[in-house]
Amino acid sequence: MSIFGLELTLQVVVGLVSASIAAIAALLVWLQWRERRLRQDDVLRWANDVIRAQQTLYLLLFLGESAFSADEARALRARLIVDISVLVEQGRLFFRNTPHPTHGADRHPAYRGYRPLLLDPIVISHQIACRWEAADAAAREKMVIVAEDSVRSFVSMVQREVGRSRTVHRDSALKGEGEKLDVLLERVRPERLEALRQHARLSL
Repeated sequence: MSIFGLELTLQVVVGLVSASIAAIAALLVWLQWRERRLRQDDVLRWANDVIRAQQTLYLLLFLGESAFSADEARALRARLIVDISVLVEQGRLFFRNTPHPTHGADRHPAYRGYRPLLLDPIVISHQIACRWEAADAAAREKMVIVAEDSVRSFVSMVQREVGRSRTVHRDSALKGEGEKLDVLLERVRPERLEALRQHARLSL
């Protein structure tokens, strides 16, 4: 067989074809891996933004006047109302609705069917931020608890989506001791306290 003026045996041609197919297959596998990797990175960035917004809302409601003035709290809630709403819509890019023949059939395509479970805690956080101003004291107490539960629910679900299954170093995976602040305060050595009093940098 002659190709570009070169005489090639059938065995050589078969080898070249096999090598080409293998190279194309490897390229396709790499492209698929890269797409999955990029998507996971995008989801991770989005998840971090969600956690920051949800945890900020929870701390804002939990700490209240002990950490924020009324004007600061109102301004921060207003910003969170917008931010969390945007995060819900961004989440729809990664997690599609579950199709249903009738539910939401009159809506735009991305909103037909049932919303993904992963987005529910974010929607709840948004509803809390919107309703807080008009809520009475009893409802606000309950909202604080639901806000905390919403953060934990989202983190638990998204950890399965983008969390690492193993750590780089085995020590990082050891069981934590669940130490409490009061216990750690009791362990502070007097000499470190003295150094801190004399000069803050000496305590580092």
